[in-house]
Amino acid sequence: MKIPEEISNGSRSIAKLLYIIIIYIVNDSDFDFICAIFYYTVTMHKGIFITATDTGAGKTYVCARLAESLKNAGINTGVFKPVSTGDRNDARALIKACAIKEKPETVTPIFFKNPMSPYGAGLIEGKTFDIKKACAGLKYFLNKYDFTVVEGVGGLLVPLKKDFFVSDLIKKFKLPVIVVARFGLGTLNHTLLTIEKLRQDKQKVSGIILSGRKDPRDISAKSNAFLIKKLSKLPVLELRLNEKIDLKKAKRLLE
Repeated sequence: MKIPEEISNGSRSIAKLLYIIIIYIVNDSDFDFICAIFYYTVTMHKGIFITATDTGAGKTYVCARLAESLKNAGINTGVFKPVSTGDRNDARALIKACAIKEKPETVTPIFFKNPMSPYGAGLIEGKTFDIKKACAGLKYFLNKYDFTVVEGVGGLLVPLKKDFFVSDLIKKFKLPVIVVARFGLGTLNHTLLTIEKLRQDKQKVSGIILSGRKDPRDISAKSNAFLIKKLSKLPVLELRLNEKIDLKKAKRLLE
């Protein structure tokens, strides 16, 4: 595949590498998605915010795969998940994916013991989500690493504290957004509602990733990517569980 002239003539090696990585993530299936990710993440920002339609949609898996690919391509990649509840296992998975020497407490600086919304957990534990701490954590990673993959918690309207939601944190972070959604029945409504909220907030949406297992018996899973792309007018990527990224082939495009 030919690299667009505006990328190949540029001096940003990170931009070129990210472009090539995403080509192999999507197996050349969606050129629009590739260009959207390239433009909104690399030319204007040093990171991307990964949100989802709901808890368990596959945010951590997508973040880990992207971070791992960037790392394997030689990009100094950081990972950041500002808040977790229940445990810090997501932070550990992200650290492992990009093989960085950071502690889980650094990757996820805000933690609540109870596995529920941060606001709900905070009410039980007598703690409050610290916005300044979250922003300081992001600044640390943006300054230290060439590119940072940021994972949210749950969906956009998960409350982090009173009158402050994940959508408000995205506004604070000022990063472009990728939405992770499920393959199957029900994902049209959840995904389109999420996109509508981001657009109301005037956030830049780079694209949508359908992640996880694709049940061959679910007829909706066969058409959801097409319908979401048609209705949202956004690029859509399908990333099935355990898909591999062949970066050896990508090296030829760097020569």
